[in-house]
Amino acid sequence: MLKPRIVKVVETRIHFRCEMCNNHKNAKMYEYRGHSYVEGYTPKYFKKVCEDCVYRECYGSKNWRIKKREGSLNDTSK
Repeated sequence: MLKPRIVKVVETRIHFRCEMCNNHKNAKMYEYRGHSYVEGYTPKYFKKVCEDCVYRECYGSKNWRIKKREGSLNDTSK
């Protein structure tokens, strides 16, 4: 069974407003949909999310900067 992708890189360099932190960014733009732990609930699907918010949501508030430095979500295969 394939693992569902929750993060996808949309643009490599673009100016946009992040939907999570509501800041203007000139960086990579991601699409993000969180996990649903409650039956029958579908979480909000974010289409314009900055790199910092994506790593913070995926890896938590403690180790997200280490994972960002490693580039663990920057998979070029789509």
